[in-house]
Amino acid sequence: MNKQNILEKKYNFLRPIKTNNLIRLGRKMDGGYIVDCNIINNADILITFGLGDGSQIPDQWSFELDFIKRNKKLSIFAYDYTVSTSSYIKKIWKYLRRFLTFRASLDAVKIRLKNYHEYIKFMKLDNVKFYREKIIYPIKNKIDTDIKKVFSRIVNNSEVILKCDIEGNEYLIIDQILEYSNRINMFIFEFHWIDKKEDIFVESVKKLQSRFEIIHIHANNHFQTLKNGLPIILEITLINKKFSPDKIEYVDNFPIKDLDFPNNPFLKDIEFSFRD
Repeated sequence: MNKQNILEKKYNFLRPIKTNNLIRLGRKMDGGYIVDCNIINNADILITFGLGDGSQIPDQWSFELDFIKRNKKLSIFAYDYTVSTSSYIKKIWKYLRRFLTFRASLDAVKIRLKNYHEYIKFMKLDNVKFYREKIIYPIKNKIDTDIKKVFSRIVNNSEVILKCDIEGNEYLIIDQILEYSNRINMFIFEFHWIDKKEDIFVESVKKLQSRFEIIHIHANNHFQTLKNGLPIILEITLINKKFSPDKIEYVDNFPIKDLDFPNNPFLKDIEFSFRD
């Protein structure tokens, strides 16, 4: 590690604790996340905020599909107000017109048809319940949903894992998540725009650490870092403190080989380290 990749000591609160149970679910690029395999194997429900538009980029729910492969009894409650059948139809029609006017290949049309087929197949899975709703707090519009409403839809004693990628709205739901922390075994948060929201980012993570431990951290290389080396977008995996190991050790250097991969595969991953 070069000196410029060592984060200032004030960020040491982000250092993950060491666990030997880490695995990757999802693609080896954007959409894949690091989780604790013991916790996912015993989960009843995965709540996922933010699926992404598979008409633009295929395999947006590779994380969820890998989860089901490992835990077939799992139920998935997925929320994303930006996802709909119409976006797929529009893409198919767009490339069909281009093909008919000799501006796109037949393969380009076939790719959009395949994306649509994969979307329908995922949504029709028996253990997937999809809500075209926006996760936010407080609720203001008809399409809005908050954490209280999300948890009202699941059984009280469920073993829950939460994944959140909602483009900045994550900061608005931190306090509500803490109200349900005893029902969440693990969650994966993608924190956005730390360059503009560093204070609220630090406050949010420290609040979460009252009930959870960080077990992994990774920089999203679609954006770079602040001048002090802190990545602008961070993926953080946390587990409920009831799963904390008896002996606490820390991991200092990231990314981790064969576990982490760059979100943008055409750019080098962002390296950083912690030091006492």
